[in-house]
Amino acid sequence: MTDFKIFSIKIVMENKGILEKINIPELPGVYIFKDSSDEIIYIGKAKNLSKRVSSYFNNSEKDRKTLMLVRKIHNIEYFITENEVEALLLENNLIKQYQPKYNIRLKDAKTFPMIKITKENLPRVVKCREKNNNIDEYFGPYANVKEVNTLLTIFKKVFKIRSCNKKFKPPYNFTPCLYYHIKICDAPCASKITEEEYNKNISMVREILKGNIESVVNILTEKMLSFSENLMFEHAAIIRDQINLIKSINSFSTVHSNDNDCNDYIGLYNDYNYAAISVVKKKEGKVIGKESFILSNFMEEDRILENFISTYYLNLSEFPANIYIQKNIDDDEKEMIKNAIEKKYNFKVNIDMPANNLDKKLLRLAIENAEIYFEERLHRLETLDSLKELQKVLALEKIPKTIECIDIATLDGKFNTASLVSLKDGKPDKKNYRQFNIKGKGHPDDYSMMKEVIERRYKRLKEENKDMPDLIIVDGGPGQVAVSKEILDKLGLDIPLIGIAKKEETIFFPDKREPLKLPAKSKALKIVQLARDEAHRFSNSRFKNRYKNSLLQTELSKIEGIGKKRINILLKEFKSIENIKNASIEEISNIKDIGYHLAKKIYDYFHR
Repeated sequence: MTDFKIFSIKIVMENKGILEKINIPELPGVYIFKDSSDEIIYIGKAKNLSKRVSSYFNNSEKDRKTLMLVRKIHNIEYFITENEVEALLLENNLIKQYQPKYNIRLKDAKTFPMIKITKENLPRVVKCREKNNNIDEYFGPYANVKEVNTLLTIFKKVFKIRSCNKKFKPPYNFTPCLYYHIKICDAPCASKITEEEYNKNISMVREILKGNIESVVNILTEKMLSFSENLMFEHAAIIRDQINLIKSINSFSTVHSNDNDCNDYIGLYNDYNYAAISVVKKKEGKVIGKESFILSNFMEEDRILENFISTYYLNLSEFPANIYIQKNIDDDEKEMIKNAIEKKYNFKVNIDMPANNLDKKLLRLAIENAEIYFEERLHRLETLDSLKELQKVLALEKIPKTIECIDIATLDGKFNTASLVSLKDGKPDKKNYRQFNIKGKGHPDDYSMMKEVIERRYKRLKEENKDMPDLIIVDGGPGQVAVSKEILDKLGLDIPLIGIAKKEETIFFPDKREPLKLPAKSKALKIVQLARDEAHRFSNSRFKNRYKNSLLQTELSKIEGIGKKRINILLKEFKSIENIKNASIEEISNIKDIGYHLAKKIYDYFHR
């Protein structure tokens, strides 16, 4: 690509629009919009720079995103190119380099994994995502990383292919490494196996990767039978297990079609603010997987598909023969993308809507996947927005991705319990829920119980060197916040802390900040309420269980001959008093340490 000269135009903006005339040549090229801080906010290409750039500032109706962009433009830079294809290639490079706010950015983009057999002495079999040269052998791509890892594990177990990345030259008289001693490498570098034998194993790996599994199984079967005939049954058993491992490769799921072409199917689902795209890939007659992306802050909503195709396919190392889309795009744009791919990669690709039923079916699958992905990611994005808002209103140093909330439940100083719930990325993280039986003697008050729980929880995390939460919420007002802060200071922990009071939904801080009352529709408040309500629910469930069990124990203790041990046995077995009431004498007597005589007493007590 040729070198480009940068031209710059200062733009003076007022509420009513542009004051200085935009003087840009009517030539193909790339334009760059910058804000008042000289940050690049948008990069675009055009067949006619003057016409394209001026279109942003005319009086025709614009969507909200375009209007927001225009209001932020303070400087325009542009590059003149030889043609529109050169402009597209330059635009792509600049977007990758600067990642402007209003351009499509494929942060989720990942190429499908492949397996590579290296061309070197004692070849290796490794995972990769790109073809780095034309020397090594590449196989795939595969639907997912798990499948590749499974294959590599099988190759290590069966063929003992070396895992190290060292370069070896004959004579092979190196010291065997750990892999040899743990029996996942035959150590060809130390001549524990000849180079010829090692390359035979590589050949079998190659055949498996080509899909010729049966031929490899036949070779190993002959080897197994030979060991058996020579009464080497242990060796035969090892080969048998290897054969079973190789046969398991056939169990990898694939969706087969009747043809042999390589196609991509691009499904798009969008609303005003976000869009999701799923690319379903078919190679050598089978669907090998999909890639999905969520797009935000994009410009030109009606050109999402064109912009995605140019961004995505100009950054791939492999291409399909056909790219199928759900609606046609501008013919000039289509030709430009095809020409850019051909110019950059010397590969011809067709972009069109599907004609036959199979391709239509796969495109519908891509669209459905895009819609599902949209719904999944939109929830995450909305949650992230809520957490960012919480960070802002609480003046936190970082986004509170991990939140812990503590609630106390008590009844007249009895059955004192506390619950701790955890939110991770705005969602309940139930594996990190904790419940506490308050150990305080007598009738402890709310403050002393909160102090006890705070100290037990965070002292333990500190001693075990575990991660602290980004935010602690206590269910209560200034008093609960103050005693919690006292304990955190005592432990030498600087963890952001707030309290939320019921009814008024007021947030209290441990410092001198005024209490905060957020609007009812506040996303930040919703996160705090979720943590508080979940802690309250969890605490009450624990409280009810303890209270119920206590009543049951009191009831059973009235029966002569039943002590604490037998009560616990009955509780463990029957779970509830109703189950004990409904149990027969025989069912009760079958319980360990109960017997018929005591079972009859229990039965008679509840059936008086």
